Amino acid sequence: MTEALIKDLHRTGCSLFSGELAEQNQALLKRVLLAYARWNKSVGYCQGFNLLAAFVLEVVDWCDRNALKARLMMIFLVEGVLPEGYFANHLRGLSVDMAVFRDLLRLRLSALARHLDDLQMGAGESSSGTSYEPPLTNVFTMQWFLTLFTTCLPKATVLRVWDLILLEGNEVLLRTALAIWDGLADRIMSVNSADEFYSIMGVLTREMVEFGLMDANELVKRFELVK
Repeated sequence: MTEALIKDLHRTGCSLFSGELAEQNQALLKRVLLAYARWNKSVGYCQGFNLLAAFVLEVVDWCDRNALKARLMMIFLVEGVLPEGYFANHLRGLSVDMAVFRDLLRLRLSALARHLDDLQMGAGESSSGTSYEPPLTNVFTMQWFLTLFTTCLPKATVLRVWDLILLEGNEVLLRTALAIWDGLADRIMSVNSADEFYSIMGVLTREMVEFGLMDANELVKRFELVK
């Protein structure tokens, strides 16, 4: 557990991990993550916790006196907000949400779902292997769920989503993911292969985080369109 945690500390993309306070901030993040792992031994440390905890520390202001507040927020988010079993029992809770999400995608965004199925079918036909390939959206949507969208949306929008989750429950996870895919649909519909899909998603993710491709107000409006 500790080895995986330390590796992820160095992968945490945060502006506070550079400059004079980089080492101090990294040590604080490590303390929060270890404290949660000791609190919930059945879960321990899971990949993605570093990103979630780093965002929490940004919200409460990075300093030693707020470490306890950050730990309590981590406990609340993982055990009180995310559905049960997201990180325990081989991610069973996450697997359930992913299955529900795929059904909702086909129901609410049928044209996009069909296009993604066609891209995946084309990738399968060009491959000589027979191994199972998960749906194209999985790698992105799973990360969004596990990190509560901190990897794909700017800070102000993430906080708006978190407010909605606290007010309306964890079904907002599904609605947010649908709203994001709806907002990206036009660009994705223009690609012609699975390789192009993964390439454009790298570009779109950066545009969402760094350039506000989808702001909070637009995202909330899309909630109603895909509800």
